[in-house]
Amino acid sequence: MDVILVVFSVLALIFGVYWYFIHVPDYYGYITKRGEDMKKYLSPDELLLLSKQDHEDIWILDVREEENFLLGHIPGAKNFPHDKVDQWYSEIPKNKKLILYCDLSLKTQNVIVFLEEKGYDQMLNWGKYKRWKFDEVVEETITI
Repeated sequence: MDVILVVFSVLALIFGVYWYFIHVPDYYGYITKRGEDMKKYLSPDELLLLSKQDHEDIWILDVREEENFLLGHIPGAKNFPHDKVDQWYSEIPKNKKLILYCDLSLKTQNVIVFLEEKGYDQMLNWGKYKRWKFDEVVEETITI
């Protein structure tokens, strides 16, 4: 009986890992109805160029947890954690174009769906932070 339980537990664990890491849909490249012109920033090279420019009309949003943001993020990105979207969304003017990324594009997509329901319509799901292949990374330290 114990062997069957162990085998079943291992199979459930393997299936869970598969489902979480492999089967998670990738929403990379999703754009909202008025976000078509932002597709050019899908390329890491183009986003790097954008991050080096002064751009008041476009915000780069990192929706990962704050501790991950502090370990490194795309230059110019603002941290708005996905699990607190209902607390921070009103800080973003609706006329801004938003490029969002996280550690899984699914979290970003959940934020985009929430923001669409609130009237935001110029957004791009840039995908996963690990797509950022450049040395240009901002690291911050926490002072206590």
